[in-house]
Amino acid sequence: VSESTKLNAQVSKGFRLGGINDPLNVALCSPQDLATFGGFDTWDDESVWNYEVGYKSNLMGGNASFNASVFYIDITDLQTTVTAGTCSSRLVFNVPDARSRGVELEFEAAPFRNFDFAISASYNDALLLSSLTSTDTNGVVSIVSGIEEGRRVPSVPQFQASASAIYQFEVGAGAQMYVSGTYQHIGSRF
Repeated sequence: VSESTKLNAQVSKGFRLGGINDPLNVALCSPQDLATFGGFDTWDDESVWNYEVGYKSNLMGGNASFNASVFYIDITDLQTTVTAGTCSSRLVFNVPDARSRGVELEFEAAPFRNFDFAISASYNDALLLSSLTSTDTNGVVSIVSGIEEGRRVPSVPQFQASASAIYQFEVGAGAQMYVSGTYQHIGSRF
């Protein structure tokens, strides 16, 4: 837009390779857990399409900057680690569909020669769009490890924020000291 303001848009595709699960501790498994978690020797590649639009600007004669972006991520075969009940094992399962959408904001400034600070925040609405189910020997279907359509993606916080500041001062010829502080907040995670 100008020397101090830029707009950007991005569409990208990424992936994470599949793999091989460790064998279950079959001797420890209850019949139900063996039926639920048995037969998952491997997991598939995860793939994502990322769509993002951003804004970057320099302010205060180049002494400050403000950046903002919004994103939407379409996830196929999300790799999720689950605990295999009585089998005393952990396995990676694929959740067929998930998505993440949100916004990220950053502001940095050096208003004085000896002082600078930065703040940032993000909101991420990441949801599962598929459920993992298991059917027992009586035909009863149940959700595996809470992986259910409409729930938040495991381990992804909805809100994060951080702030930091640094003050520098001279203590002698060619020597400087600084004092810095940082605050970080990570919201609740499933």
